[in-house]
This record gives sequence, C-alpha cells and structure tokens, in this order.
Amino acid sequence: MKAKLFLSLVISLIFVSGLYAETRARFLFIGDIMAHQQQLDAARYKGRDKALRNTYDFSPQFRRVKPLFSDTFLVGNLETVFAGTQQGKRKINYSGYPMFNTPDSLIDTLSNDLEVDLLTLANNHIFDKGAEGARRTTEVLDSADLAWTGLGLDDIPSNDAYILENDGITAAFVNYTYGSNLWPKDNKDVHLNTISDKNIIAGLERAKTLKPDVIIACFHWGNEYHFKPSTHQINAANTAFDNGADLLIGTHPHVLQPVEVRIDENNNVKAVAWSLGNFVSFQRTLPRERTYILSAEFVKDDSGNTRLAKLGAAPLYVVAPGQKRTEVTYSGTDENTIEKLDFKGLSKSMLAKIRKTGKAVLEFLGAREEVDEYGFYTLWTEEEPEKLPVSKRKSPRD
Repeated sequence: MKAKLFLSLVISLIFVSGLYAETRARFLFIGDIMAHQQQLDAARYKGRDKALRNTYDFSPQFRRVKPLFSDTFLVGNLETVFAGTQQGKRKINYSGYPMFNTPDSLIDTLSNDLEVDLLTLANNHIFDKGAEGARRTTEVLDSADLAWTGLGLDDIPSNDAYILENDGITAAFVNYTYGSNLWPKDNKDVHLNTISDKNIIAGLERAKTLKPDVIIACFHWGNEYHFKPSTHQINAANTAFDNGADLLIGTHPHVLQPVEVRIDENNNVKAVAWSLGNFVSFQRTLPRERTYILSAEFVKDDSGNTRLAKLGAAPLYVVAPGQKRTEVTYSGTDENTIEKLDFKGLSKSMLAKIRKTGKAVLEFLGAREEVDEYGFYTLWTEEEPEKLPVSKRKSPRD
C-alpha cells in the first residue's frame, strides 16, 4: 500500500468554541477505465528492438493529465481484465470490445503514473475471460500492490468491505454491479457482488464493523447512454443512504449523469455522482468522449465526527489524434492549471473544441465558476450549503 495512505498531511486549525484540530482528506474518483482495440494498437511497441516486441506502453494515453493526480487518493472502475495470453493449454489474445483482455502493463501505468489506490471490479466485463480471467486480474493487482474490491475470492468473502486510510481519514468501500455479460458455468470460487437490497444492507453492515470515518459505495448501474438515473439506480441509492453510506459513485452508462447532494433535517450531507462516464476509452460518439474527475473532501473534527465538506469537478476530454490513439486531456479553462499540463501538438481548433466540451460538462454538472488550486470547479461546499449543483443542460453535449 502506498505510504501516502498512512500519512496525515493536511491539518488545519480552526477557532470554534476554542482551539481544536480538524483533519481534511481529499478523495478523487474517475469513471470507466476501458481498453478498446485501438488503444491496444496504439500502446503496442512498433520499433525494431526484438526484446521489446509484443510489449505495450499505455502511459502516453494519460501523460497530459498525470499532474492532476499527484499526491492524491484515487479510485477508478476497471472495465477490463488481465487474463494473460494462456488459459490452461489454450492460448488467448489481447482484445478490446466486446470481450476485453488487456496487457498487464496497463496496471503499471495506473499504479505508477496515476497513482491509483483502489480499483472496483464489480462490473459487467469482469467475467469476459471467465472466472480464471477474473482471478488472474486480482493476482496482477495484488502483485502491483494495488487494492481492489467487488469480488469474493478465497479468504475474501463475497459482499465484503475494504477499508483504506487517506490523510488521517479512514474510508470503507463497498462495490456492486447490476450483473455480468457472462456467468462462467464452471465458476465455483469467484463471486461477483451484485445489486440487491439484501446485498447492499449486508455489505454496509460489514463496513460499519470496520468503524470507518466514512462509507463510500461504488455502483455499476443504470442504462447505457442515458443522462438521467433510472428507477433501479434511485432505489439502490436510497437503500445505500438509508443504511449508512455517505457517498455513492456510479459507473456504467458511458456518459455523464448529474451529481446530487442531499441534506437532511439534521444538516447531515450525503452525495451521489450518478455516473462519471468513461475516464478512457475509444468510444468516439458524442458525448462518450467527455468525462470528469470527481473530488470529494471530508473533514474530521477532534471528537471524531466526519462530514462531507466539498465536492469539485475537473472536466476531461478524450482526444483521438488521427483516430489512431487516445489521450485524456483537461478541458477546463483555468490558466494556472493549464500551465501545469501538456497540450503540445494539439491544434488551436482542437484546443477550442476541448474547452467547449469542458464548458458543456461543467454546465451539465451545475458547477460554479470558482476553481481551486488543483483545477477543480466547485460543485458544492459546506460554506454555502444551500447552493446545490443543478444542471443547466439536459445533456453534456455541445
């Protein structure tokens, strides 16, 4: 586990009825991490060095946004598997949609370049290469010291909760999917966490036994390419909130859905990001190429009470130069952030398009014009709790 998980780096002193310390931690969330065939083709080594043949480098796909993730706690949804090239006596190939299988080197990029801390595996593609492929995926993640959740396996019970610490605040994660594209007939020992009231309640009860400061539930749910949450999403969210979840993170629709903040009569704040869209993919049909990073800041006071203090969004756009490769880029207009990032080689017309899509994303999410030192636009803050994020567009299209 990365050392940063065990360090309390951000402590502020605030005067309220005397002097006491508050601990603040920032969590980042990204959407579906996909690897279509065009991404595999772009990552494959094409030089003359025989020793590097059949190797893959995915880092160029993320080089333009890498600084946005430095020294943060990052959670993403892995919508592919690392099944390798051999299953028993049978050789298998790397492949994109509809049956994903990605080279292990993608994990090196996610772990070392983006510093991902946790990947959710409960999604409809986890069994693309059978139970054996799902098992090997967990082994690859374990070897990279990258935490994962969403499956029951060996000594890990199904519907388990995973706890991690970030800057002095502990978070318990649970993860569920609506189902899987395939259900291996010979599967006896890899168990997928699926959405049901029974499972959600049981998982959250397990999370509570870990005595975390916050509970975060990650759901793979909803209807593909729909901009509003479905009845199924809303029902699952209500069950999760009613049973102790503080923040809900949604994936699967491949397009953005709104962020909702709920404040009860006791001023307890909870939030749901219904869908983060695609963090990286080769889905080029508008608006599947636009997404955002969600930032959630939690504060714990000296009595141990933890609250959601701020939500922010950094808009992104997946560029496809020549339709041959993908590059995730920042689509905000904050000059201080832009100066820290790499936009070399992109034409003026492409940069204008990137900024235009960023505006569409922010207006759809109901973000404010204020931008923080990280390049994230405010969605909600406890300083102005009555200002909830309200969509200004029906969709994140131009």
